[in-house]
Amino acid sequence: MLFDEFEDEDDFLDIGGSDLLDMDENDSLVSSDNVTARQTSRLIGHDAVEKKLLHMIEMGRFPHGLIFSGPAGIGKSVMAYRLARFLFSEKDREPDMFGAPEPATSLFVQEDHSVFSKVASGGHPDLLTIERPVDENTGRVKASVPVDEIRKIAPFMRKTASVEGGWRIVIVDDADTMTRSSQNSLLKILEEPPEKSLLVLITHRAGALLPTVYSRCVHLPFHSLENQDLIETLSGRIPHADMNLIVQMAEGSLGRAKEFAGSEHLEMVHDCLRHLDNWPSFRWSEIQSFADVFGTKGNDEAQRIFKDFFLWLSSSLVRGRSCELPFLDRLISSTDIEQRLKIHDALSEHFDLCVHGNLDKRFLIMGAFMAFER
Repeated sequence: MLFDEFEDEDDFLDIGGSDLLDMDENDSLVSSDNVTARQTSRLIGHDAVEKKLLHMIEMGRFPHGLIFSGPAGIGKSVMAYRLARFLFSEKDREPDMFGAPEPATSLFVQEDHSVFSKVASGGHPDLLTIERPVDENTGRVKASVPVDEIRKIAPFMRKTASVEGGWRIVIVDDADTMTRSSQNSLLKILEEPPEKSLLVLITHRAGALLPTVYSRCVHLPFHSLENQDLIETLSGRIPHADMNLIVQMAEGSLGRAKEFAGSEHLEMVHDCLRHLDNWPSFRWSEIQSFADVFGTKGNDEAQRIFKDFFLWLSSSLVRGRSCELPFLDRLISSTDIEQRLKIHDALSEHFDLCVHGNLDKRFLIMGAFMAFER
């Protein structure tokens, strides 16, 4: 089983050192996803999930445990906080002297509502958020959620809500990184949950959860966003000429789209494409200069975006998708599937070598271009 080797809160993956590539591809220097999600009122896509949640609430059969799973950056955390705000404001929807209000058609809560501001600031007394902590020495997010943090959940959920008859809600982000002991510590509260308590586990890999945890929750899978959703959201924020490329690179993830759309990152992507357009005769002196700029210490984020971009290129190559890039179009038309797979595997092996060998990150960049050489 995935977590058999981990038994306590110190069972983190080794992510020491100064290289960003020692971390998982979904890691960041400082985690800000939850802050953004708490403060976001707009939900993009996932209407079917929202309707299912509303139906369970209306039927009075709401579970005590939920699993939100799906790719990173598609809105799972946004939905979790949206649901929390809705449940915290349920007294607004109770019958009054004029009768019962119409059933809610969405989980939306106005931004000027007191509940919204409390959740947005992280100050709601009945909401506990658990996430991977930031290492004070490196400034990087640790590889897993510590068991000590998970052990806070049961006593929190058993406390009396600040509002009579109100909810107590816990949101665990990156729940798939919990160690075995962390997950086992959830079992008691999931087996005997207090009334009006809710645990939301947000995960990119639902299969990483122990069967004993998974079976005690309702699993709601989230799917990648439609390209049109991304286009409408990003419209006016990025140059029109770059829209198609960014949407294709994002692969249904708004989070990825925003990362690639950052001005510095987008400029780097364009630089990469200019060098790649010379394929099969690369101008190595120019690539060396490019590597000297982005392969130095302190460019961790740029190196991560570079890696993601090249992995996306190799994946598109294997699938035979040129994505309207002349370089990929020429490469696809002049290679067969076996040759494309060889490029894909060479690139993956190169990045793995850079991670485990702690190599100079200028080689990270140079070697990525070498993988496309004939």
